[in-house]
Amino acid sequence: MHLCRALFLVGINFWLIACSKGPEPTPFGGKHLHGVWVRDDSQIWIVGDEGRILHSKDDGGNWEQQKSGTWNALELIYGDAVDLWTVGVRGTILHSVDSGHTWQIQASGTPRALYSLCGGVAHLWAVGRGGTILYSQDGGRRWQQQTSRTKEALYSVYATDAKVWVVGDRGTILHSSDWGRNWQARASGVVDCLRCVYNSGRHLWAAGFGGVILHSADDGEHWQTQDSGTRQSLCSIYSNGTGIWAAGSGGVVLHSTDDGEHWELQSTGTARNLQEIRGSGFHLWAVGYAATILYSADGGQNWEPKNSRIVLF
Repeated sequence: MHLCRALFLVGINFWLIACSKGPEPTPFGGKHLHGVWVRDDSQIWIVGDEGRILHSKDDGGNWEQQKSGTWNALELIYGDAVDLWTVGVRGTILHSVDSGHTWQIQASGTPRALYSLCGGVAHLWAVGRGGTILYSQDGGRRWQQQTSRTKEALYSVYATDAKVWVVGDRGTILHSSDWGRNWQARASGVVDCLRCVYNSGRHLWAAGFGGVILHSADDGEHWQTQDSGTRQSLCSIYSNGTGIWAAGSGGVVLHSTDDGEHWELQSTGTARNLQEIRGSGFHLWAVGYAATILYSADGGQNWEPKNSRIVLF
């Protein structure tokens, strides 16, 4: 009797272990991707969980993992013709001048998560939790805190010369016209979390939770709500000068050709959350949860997955 009971308990134990196993791993370990940067059409960088940095030199045909030197989640990647920067949790800032072959950790001076970065070597900003705004005049070798006068989390920054805009929790919009020496709050008219801000010519957009899209045509002095047609949260905005796109949760991508007066829902073929959309002309890239990488060669009319050939080490 005791032997039968023991065998029964062993069987139950193996059954529970088998049932507790997770699903088979997906490409990139099923981890989330948070940011994408495009250079010269064919070169693409993507960052995500566990310090992952992916790079493609052939328009997404093949991907290789670059050594970031960190396990911290990376939230955004940004660059210019030579430099690349990426930011993430625990105050992480990485910099590369050789297309990501090597990455150097920069001392941010803060333990707070950083979500966005924008600028250039001479003037560079990074923003994050607790109202954090960091500023560098030497490509990130030295960072200094700027006074934001808010404790809200700041999720996105966009800079055009001396003019800088930042958005964050509870409808926060900040603006500086003097390289961030002084920051002024702007009335957004919403209490929703704003996840992204983008400038194109004289137009500004901010978007966030619940499908909210705000538009300004006067340097952010006044903001008007635009009808996005969705309640999905929007995490990223990109414009090529003639069209504008917004991407967010549930695989949503919106497109407008009239400065946001009307938004059209584009079919991406995924319901996974999209964290960022970027591109070059009408060649668009979107990345998101569960290692989602999408590509469109026609301004978002058609999307295809591009994560089938990822080499990890």
